[in-house]
Amino acid sequence: MSTEQQIDLAAVVAAMPVINTVGELRTLLEQLPDEMGLCLDEHYRAVPDASNHGVLIVTPRLVDYVIESGTSAPRKMSELTLTQVYVPSSRAEQAAVASRDDLPPFSEYPQAQYYLEGGELGLGLKGLSWVLGEVAYLVRDVGVEHVQTGSDVASALQVEAERIADSGMQIRKLADEVEATG
Repeated sequence: MSTEQQIDLAAVVAAMPVINTVGELRTLLEQLPDEMGLCLDEHYRAVPDASNHGVLIVTPRLVDYVIESGTSAPRKMSELTLTQVYVPSSRAEQAAVASRDDLPPFSEYPQAQYYLEGGELGLGLKGLSWVLGEVAYLVRDVGVEHVQTGSDVASALQVEAERIADSGMQIRKLADEVEATG
């Protein structure tokens, strides 16, 4: 996907920062490529024990990720992530949601730490596996660009990147096992 296409996608998503109805969601999805990935966040913001009088709204955002990172030509793809947000009906509940500090952070590493410290092992391990995949990509594909090809340093970086990637895959398997048993 070209930078120009990503900018166009970002403009489409930015034009609809919050989706309140199925019709609005359909309108957004009709403007996006059919092959674009779609993900619904596994958590949503809500007041504990809140009444059912609130409304779930959806906040769309674009997330870029790298696929085929182990190949000579990694590709960058965009995915649309839909985050559910609970909007309480009363002003007091709305203020309680706005002031909460127990919601997961946005970036991946702090989010993984948040889940692990909160006892949500499966989500935390998945987050860490993603972080390790990104580290492996940076070491293998970006770090190697800055050293002489064929040098001992380049070879060592390749080996370490593979170790990091393997660790990430092992942690992901453990996360799947935790979720399956849990």
